[in-house]
Amino acid sequence: MNPTSMFTALSIFTTFASIIPVYHFVYRFLHIAPFIQGEGPDLLLYPKSLHQERQGHKAQATALARRATVYLHRGQPQRAIELYNRALALADDEAGLYLGRGEACYQAGQYQQALSDCERALHLLPMLAEAHYLRGRVCARLAAYHQALASYTRALELEPRLAAAIYPERASLYQRLKKPHAALHDYCRALEYHPQEASLIFQRALLYLHLREPRQAIADLNSVLEARPNFACAYHYRALASLYLHDLRRARQDCQRAITLNPMHIDHGWLACWVALCEERPDAAMAERLEALARNAPEQYVALLCWAVSAWIRGEQAAAQAALSRAQACVGPDEHWDAPFWQAVIWATVGCEADAHQALHEALIRGLPLPLLSPLRWAHPAFYAHYASALLEA
Repeated sequence: MNPTSMFTALSIFTTFASIIPVYHFVYRFLHIAPFIQGEGPDLLLYPKSLHQERQGHKAQATALARRATVYLHRGQPQRAIELYNRALALADDEAGLYLGRGEACYQAGQYQQALSDCERALHLLPMLAEAHYLRGRVCARLAAYHQALASYTRALELEPRLAAAIYPERASLYQRLKKPHAALHDYCRALEYHPQEASLIFQRALLYLHLREPRQAIADLNSVLEARPNFACAYHYRALASLYLHDLRRARQDCQRAITLNPMHIDHGWLACWVALCEERPDAAMAERLEALARNAPEQYVALLCWAVSAWIRGEQAAAQAALSRAQACVGPDEHWDAPFWQAVIWATVGCEADAHQALHEALIRGLPLPLLSPLRWAHPAFYAHYASALLEA
């Protein structure tokens, strides 16, 4: 081989040898590229494509969430849940999607799942006020009232703009927890946002009545009746407020109006009968009226009171005591003032004056309006004159 040929062959070999490592590097890189998670500047297009894919998934999830919201507003929560499930399969790190599905589950009555979604949303975004608010609503449905209260309060701290929604619900919760002053505060705040909302005014009136502020209660009930003139319950509670003001005439008028509007409501009929007994001696017609009321709900607390008083009027004291005992077993030990009063009447009738005095005192402690003591005079005039007069003066 001449020198020229040898030089040419050597050049070709050298060139080929230099190409092999480059080819090997490219070949290897192309095979490992799918596993590279770094942020190198445009070595390949794969990392950028992965980012685009994720953004595409989020866009799809957002579109699904919008569709779910439409179904939710249409009252189709189950369809909304299905769409949120699909959205979360694409983007399971979005707190808003869990919040949306939680709302859908709440509306569908799936409270445990709704609570789970609230917790997941708050794990991702602890300061998400709407999730705290939804958790409060869910906990209230699950009878976890103290947890609900804490969630409502936290939501209000994080987002004061939720006040219009939270104050009415938290007020109702305070009522259930027997915190009337806190409930009254929240109803007053709620009415700053909804000044014409009759249902809120009515609830505030009930609280005023519970707190023995009958004039404020009557003012609120008057406002309710301006908006809803055929609302029988407003007349019923205005009658009670009038009794606290010793206005028996006005109470009787409102009782009559309540039973005219809703003759099947046993509470209205019961109070009307009691008010009538304050002025009229009991007779067979009154006993029949009470029995007719009781037949509407035979084992209800008020129905049992009606049976007891009817039996007392007819002189059947053992039957009266039996019905009254069943009535007292229906409620808590300190919830109502009517049962202890009628217990006093029955005991006074059979001559158990010391027991009657104790029961009467208990009724007054629980808040019995003083004019409603009057039927006691039909049971035992001397007892009424002695004990009731003393209690009225105390």
